[in-house]
Amino acid sequence: MKKFITAALAAGFIAAPALAATVTVSFANDDGTTQEWTFDDATNIATTGDLSVPYTFDQEAGVLCADIPEQGELCATFDGVAQAVGESAGYTLSTGGTGTATITAMAE
Repeated sequence: MKKFITAALAAGFIAAPALAATVTVSFANDDGTTQEWTFDDATNIATTGDLSVPYTFDQEAGVLCADIPEQGELCATFDGVAQAVGESAGYTLSTGGTGTATITAMAE
């Protein structure tokens, strides 16, 4: 579940692209793990495999929060906003973890 939380929260950095309906992001966590998630801009749902979670993103503050089942709210603060395939941004979790997320695909 910890890896899920990190990846889901990292998604917030991709909320800025106005034309994308879905964005796929690869997450390289500083703990050495990598995951891929797809984010639906219209529903604010992040999905990997059979797991889905709603999220909110305050674009001005660069903060994404998600209510994780059985764990409560967890937030991430991003050091930038990626808007195109290949762009990356770093993040810091409210629990202290860090990593880098990179957009790998976008679709309308």
